[in-house]
Amino acid sequence: MVALLVLSGCMFSTHSTPQAKSGVLNLQTHDPAANGPAPLDGQWEFYWDRLLSPNDFAPNGEALDTAHYLAFPGTWKGFHLDGETLGGTGQATFRLRLKLWPDARRLVLRLFDITMAYKLWADGKLVAQSGTVGTDADTEIPRRSLVLVEIEPRGNDMELVLQVSNHHFREGGVPESIEIAPPGPLEKDLARQWAISFLFAGCLLIVAVYHLFLFHKNRKLQAAFYFGIYCLFMFGYCTTSNTSLWAANLFLPPLPPALAEYFPLFCYLALGPFLYRFFKSLYPEEIHKAVRYIVDIRLAIFVILLPFAPDYRISQYIALAMLASALYGIYYVQRLMICVRRGHNGAGLLLTGSLVFLLTSLNDTLAHAKIINSLYLLEPGMFFLVSTQSLTLAKRFTHAMEAEEKLSGELERKNASLLAEIEERNRLECEVVNISEEERRRFSSELHDGLCQQLIGARLHASILTDQLSGTKEGEAMASLTALLEASTNDAYRTSRGLWPVEHDPATPGPSLEELARTIAKDTGITVTFEKDCHCVQCTNPNVTTLYRIAQEALSNAVKHACASTIRIELRCFAQGEITLSVRDDGIGREAAARQTSSKGGLGLRIMAHRAAIIHADLQIKDDSNHGTVVTCIAPCTVAATIKRK
Repeated sequence: MVALLVLSGCMFSTHSTPQAKSGVLNLQTHDPAANGPAPLDGQWEFYWDRLLSPNDFAPNGEALDTAHYLAFPGTWKGFHLDGETLGGTGQATFRLRLKLWPDARRLVLRLFDITMAYKLWADGKLVAQSGTVGTDADTEIPRRSLVLVEIEPRGNDMELVLQVSNHHFREGGVPESIEIAPPGPLEKDLARQWAISFLFAGCLLIVAVYHLFLFHKNRKLQAAFYFGIYCLFMFGYCTTSNTSLWAANLFLPPLPPALAEYFPLFCYLALGPFLYRFFKSLYPEEIHKAVRYIVDIRLAIFVILLPFAPDYRISQYIALAMLASALYGIYYVQRLMICVRRGHNGAGLLLTGSLVFLLTSLNDTLAHAKIINSLYLLEPGMFFLVSTQSLTLAKRFTHAMEAEEKLSGELERKNASLLAEIEERNRLECEVVNISEEERRRFSSELHDGLCQQLIGARLHASILTDQLSGTKEGEAMASLTALLEASTNDAYRTSRGLWPVEHDPATPGPSLEELARTIAKDTGITVTFEKDCHCVQCTNPNVTTLYRIAQEALSNAVKHACASTIRIELRCFAQGEITLSVRDDGIGREAAARQTSSKGGLGLRIMAHRAAIIHADLQIKDDSNHGTVVTCIAPCTVAATIKRK
C-alpha cells in the first residue's frame, strides 16, 4: 500500500500556497521553481446570472455595483445570495486579478474537469473555450475537457475573466483548481499522468483478454469470464473518464459531448454487476443473491434514464449510484472477512484489494469535496484491486492444476492396473477357451475311438445275426436292431466331428470348414458352398479354431432362423496382417427373423461376439442389401504380417 501511494504521487503539500482574497491573488512571493505550479484558489469575484466580458469591467464598461465572492474550487449550488439559496443550474461570471512574480513572462494555464461550458479571457484576450456558453439548456453545449493554454502577461498584473454556464449537471462552478506555471511543469505533469493511465489501461486490457481466452478454452471457468468482462469495462472507464484525463482522445477523435460524458459512467456502473458475479462464482455461500438484483437494477435505471431524463437528473442519479458503490464496497469487505475466517482460497488477497480500493475511493471523494489535499487515486486503487483478483484466480487455477495433476497420476496408475487386470482377464479367457477346446478334442477323440468303435462292433455282430436269422421272426427284430445301431453309429460320428472334426488341424483349416459345409448341406438339404483364398499354402493362424466356432454358430443361425436356401462361406487372407471369414445367406434377414422370434438376438450372437473379442477380431452382423444376412469376422494374423514384411 505504501508503494502504491508513492508511485501514484499521493503527497500532501509541504508548503503553503497563497489564497485569493476579495478577487485578488498575490503571487509576488511565489517561487514556481521551488513550489511548482500555483493553484488559483481562493475568493474570486462572482457575478450571478450574468455573462460578462472583459469590456464590462473596463472603466467605460457596464457599471458593477457590488461583487460577491465564491471560493475556488467550488460550486455555486447552495451559495446564499441576497437572501436566496442558489441551485445547481444557471450561469455566472468569475473574475480574478493576479499579481505575478517578477520574472513571469510566458505562462501556462491549466483548466480541468469543468463539466459545463466556459470561456476564459486573460487581459482581455480570449484564450480558452470549451463547449458553448448559454443561458438555458437549449443554447448551451457542455463539454468536459482538459485545456493547457499559453499566455503572455502584459506586466506583473493580469486579469482573468471566466464565463461559466451549467444547465445540464448537478452543480455549477469550477470543481478543480485552475493552475498557473511557467512552460514545462504542467506539460510534464500531464505527460506523467497519461503515462500512468496508459500503464493501468494496458495492464487491464491484457488481463481482460487473457481471462476471456481462458474462458473460451474452458467454459466452466465462469469466474474468469466475469473477471475478463469486468476488466474490459474498467478499461473503458479509465481511458475515457477524467481519472485518466481522457487519455483515449490521444488516439480517437473527440466523442460527442453526451457520449463523452455518459460512456465512462456506463462503464463505471457496469462494473457492479460483473464484480458481484465474480465474487458470487468464487464464494457462492457467502455472497447474498439479493445483491445481484440491486446492482442490475442500478445499471438498468441509468440506461432507462439516458434517453428521457434531463442531464441534471441523470447527474443526480449518478451521485446516488456512486454513494451506493461505497456501500457495496463495505459489503464486499465484510463478506470477504467472513470468507477469510472460513479459510476460503484467495479470500485474503481479495480482502486486501477491496480494502485498498475502498480507501482510494474514499480518498477521491474527500479530495473532490476539498476536505483533504490529495491526488485522485481511483486508477491505482482499481489497478491494485485487479491485481489481487488476478492473483486470486491464478492461485485457484494453480490449485486446480495441482489437483488435476494428482488425479491424472492416480488415474494413470488405476488405468495401468486396470489394463493389467484386463490383460490377465483376456489371458484367462483365452486359457479357458483353449482348455474348453482341448476338452472338446479329448472328448471327441474318446467318443470316436471308444463309443463309435463299440457301436460299429455291435452293428457288425447284429448284421451277422441278422443274416443267420434271416427268414425268421427273430431275424426281422434283429434287422431293426441293426438299423438302429447303424443310425446310432452315424449320430455318434456326427457328434464327434461336431465337437472336434477329425480332419481339423491348425495347419490346414480348409478341410474343417469344407467338411462343415458338406455336413450342413447333407443334413439340411441347403446348398452350402465354401471358398478359400489365402496367401499361404497352409494357414498357421492360431485363431483358426475360434473362426471355425464363429462359422459354426453363424451356420446354425442361418439354418434355424433365416430360412435360407443358399449359404456361402468365404475364408480370405491377402498377407495384410488379417484374415477374413464371412458367412452369407439368402434368408429373410435379421430384422424379419427377430420379428418372428420376438427377440433382438440370442445367446449364440453373444457367444460369437465374445469369441471375437477374445482374439481381438472385428465382428459385424448386418442385413445384406439383396436380402439375407452377412456375418463378417476380421481377425489379426501375425503370420501373414510377417510374410508381408519379408
